[in-house]
Amino acid sequence: MSNKAKIVTILKQATEPVSGEQLAETVGVSRTMIWKYIQSLIEEGYRIEAVKKKGYVLQEMSSKISQHALESYLKTNTFARNLHTLDSCSSTQKVANELILNGQAPHGLLVVSDLQTEGKGRLNRPWASTEGKGLWTTWVVRPDLLPHEAPPITLVVALALAVAIERVTSVKVDIKWPNDLLIDGYKTAGILTELQATPDKIEAILIGIGINVLQTAEDFADPLTARATSLQLACDHPINRTELLAEIALELEKAIEKYELQGFRPFMSEWEKRSSMIGEKVTATTVRETIQGIALGINEHGALLVDTGEGVRALFSGDVTLSGKLDR
Repeated sequence: MSNKAKIVTILKQATEPVSGEQLAETVGVSRTMIWKYIQSLIEEGYRIEAVKKKGYVLQEMSSKISQHALESYLKTNTFARNLHTLDSCSSTQKVANELILNGQAPHGLLVVSDLQTEGKGRLNRPWASTEGKGLWTTWVVRPDLLPHEAPPITLVVALALAVAIERVTSVKVDIKWPNDLLIDGYKTAGILTELQATPDKIEAILIGIGINVLQTAEDFADPLTARATSLQLACDHPINRTELLAEIALELEKAIEKYELQGFRPFMSEWEKRSSMIGEKVTATTVRETIQGIALGINEHGALLVDTGEGVRALFSGDVTLSGKLDR
């Protein structure tokens, strides 16, 4: 943990002012260095008050995501311990690919940007990445799996995201097969996975995750975003993006490790409980056809099972909507 992270952690946990002398002794640096660290944190957006003859009080965390801010919340062994932050980029997925090519992408690496200018979802659809209001991320995962075991990863990630979001916001999150998270039917998060593999080995899985966190209703006035919502719009208390990111890191790490050891079966029941369409009549559009039927559930490969009335079809890709309803 960096010295800045140590200072933030100490101040965040303190119930009374912490003196510069105490901080210096705990962190292992001089009081002069403590003062310099404090000034640097203030410049980054932390509200830190210096109480005369008592010490420092952390009044508000910075809204900016940084290594030391994230470390003060992290409970993971690997995930997000390596962090690549950007103010702006075309796409975190592209940045992660470049880091992999340069040998700078260990397992658990997190790429996060305050703004994406060319954010994309499935089928190359545009994703609006409002500056400073969402979590625009790509995670590099190097699991001990064979290539044919990769497809359910998107569903595993969706479940981990739902758990993390609910823990921080207390807002109920539904999962829409295969890669969306919904609140009251409105999209709040999306997942885009990219596999890099040889015939017998997974080299890396890039997990792109976009989450609408702090947007207001005005941010969704455009027709492109009218079917979306944000966590803050659904939540009755302020949301700290860094805290949410740390919870996501923890749940992702746990979920990926569990999937490596036990496969997808242990996730199936909980995933189906959170699904917005199990037991409902759905319309599924694939590259070849459009089918209708009742969504029965998912199988151990992550495919959606649809009863068409003429048999049960297993769908591995496609767009699925509730029949007769808008896919909001």
